[in-house]
Amino acid sequence: QHLTGTLVLSVFTAVLGFFQYGYSLGVINAPQKVIEAHYARVLGIVPPHRHSTNASGEDGTFLQAGTEGTLPTPSDIREDLATSSHILTMYWSLSVSVFAIGGVVSSFTVGWIGDRLGRVKAMLVVNILSIAGNLLMGLAKFGPSHILIISGRAITGLYCGLSSGLVPMYVSEVSPTALRGALGTLHQLAIVTGILFSQVLGLDFLLGNDEMWPLLLGLSGVAALLQFFLLLLCPESPRYLYIKLGKVEEAKKNLKRLRGNYDPMKEIEEMEKEKQEAASEKKVSIRQLFTSSKYRQAVIVALMVQISQQFSGINAIFYYSTNIFERAGVDQPVYATIGVGVVNTVFTVISV
Repeated sequence: QHLTGTLVLSVFTAVLGFFQYGYSLGVINAPQKVIEAHYARVLGIVPPHRHSTNASGEDGTFLQAGTEGTLPTPSDIREDLATSSHILTMYWSLSVSVFAIGGVVSSFTVGWIGDRLGRVKAMLVVNILSIAGNLLMGLAKFGPSHILIISGRAITGLYCGLSSGLVPMYVSEVSPTALRGALGTLHQLAIVTGILFSQVLGLDFLLGNDEMWPLLLGLSGVAALLQFFLLLLCPESPRYLYIKLGKVEEAKKNLKRLRGNYDPMKEIEEMEKEKQEAASEKKVSIRQLFTSSKYRQAVIVALMVQISQQFSGINAIFYYSTNIFERAGVDQPVYATIGVGVVNTVFTVISV
């Protein structure tokens, strides 16, 4: 079994979904200050008159809004600044976290949409979410930026939640057995590449500045468009066609496209065996999965691997490392963030 052009195209096209996932994960990090400053201007929570001097122009005190000619007390200023800071923090936190919320919500429907539409059609349809979400973020300066970014991040999160299930499903089903392990890790490489790519583009002399940040946020829409058109050239999963739909001839045809000059009957026989075994097994409910001793070890292993990854704190680093490094006294926090991305990418290559 060897790599063919169609197999390479199919795997590359699929993992573009994870490149978008990684890009969306890391893109919000570097330009935090620039976007927060824009939020403040749009929301009017740091009005220009608060930076003006008093009537004499000498002491640099702040004028209270709506009380021309009177000076606020220091406690009024502190309270007002604290309120402004809290509002800004709330909108920024929501802009960051709504992406993950969208992913959680949509991930519950992966199995249904994958079986209903097929792997390729499902990836085609959900790509519309990515394109729409990135378009909203790319146009953020032309409307209420905080609303457009939060909405765009939420819709992109919905896409990434669906893609994170559909892509591994498709890649594992089109890959030959001998290459399944290696090809099955490429989606993780695509994630860290996307994160690193977004961090580098987030440098202020590239796209992480006051003029270009909407383009930075919406740029993964280009990858979404590329994936959309490339998916039109990709064959449907032979396993899906044979096991789920019973389309033997179409499954054979797609196997030949994916494997080249190859007799597909051996894999067809394996699929038939898998189909019969699946039909003979009783369906397991979610409750049985967690209560039956038969599944306990597998469930515990699967859960602990995922939980340990989340509790390692790596997601907080991806989202907020620039701010963390700045508070730690690092002179160039954006470059420290890129350093994290480089280390992450290098060790993912080793794992592949």
